[in-house]
Amino acid sequence: MSEIYVSTSCLKGTGNLRKILEVYSAHGIEKVELTGGLEYIQNLAGLLGHYPGTNFIIHNYFPPPREPFLMNLAAQDEKVREKSLAVCKRAMDLCRRFGCGLYSFHPGFRVERTLGLNFDLSGRKLVPYQAAFCKFTRSIEEISAYARSRGVQVALENLEHKNEAYMMTRPEEFVKFQEIFPEVGVLLDLGHLKIASRRFGFEAKDFLRAVKDRVLAVHIHENDGIRDLHLEPLGGALMGCLEKVECETVALECRGLNMERIILNLRALEQICS
Repeated sequence: MSEIYVSTSCLKGTGNLRKILEVYSAHGIEKVELTGGLEYIQNLAGLLGHYPGTNFIIHNYFPPPREPFLMNLAAQDEKVREKSLAVCKRAMDLCRRFGCGLYSFHPGFRVERTLGLNFDLSGRKLVPYQAAFCKFTRSIEEISAYARSRGVQVALENLEHKNEAYMMTRPEEFVKFQEIFPEVGVLLDLGHLKIASRRFGFEAKDFLRAVKDRVLAVHIHENDGIRDLHLEPLGGALMGCLEKVECETVALECRGLNMERIILNLRALEQICS
């Protein structure tokens, strides 16, 4: 049976973590994925400490830095790459402190510094894939070593390919990555896989076959196969894919729902994953 987490991104109308946790707690939600899109929090450890009965996992851009920016672990600019690594290390410190079961993160992007606010190229020049991959692997070496020192599991998420700057979207990329970093797991994002498989013309089952032994967590949300809409999965085709994946951790990662819809999706996931 999988443990079902609800992302902080799911709740409509707020980026205030205190409010989100209050609402989730009031509705009996005790498994929460902490992720991006949140306001800066002065005393984050104190806030999380108010919920000793809640199990947390952490994803990518969390904790929110005082000065927002878009992470890029493959940045050629060392200042951007180091800032991105600092977010990851702070997340892993929190994982150790609060017993979080997992820290997952996005791959980098093929640009000198980082993408625009909507993850678009915005006139930025692409750098060669190998140059970006080289910087990315340097970052992973640091993340992997830091994770070992903190006793934290880490996982890399597959992306959806919004533009040519995106990396780690195809099965062959993950095969290569896993050969280099067998200690790093995979966060399988089914919504991203739906888009990337259509964009590149590969079968989703081939991707699943490539990563099946390394999947530590799954993100579930729906889309139209073109845009990363993060719609609720209830009633969508991707819900059925969960039956093909053996994974102990599943996170509902849709956006902008009220609590009634969140609970309906959560109950449906619990039935499928039981």
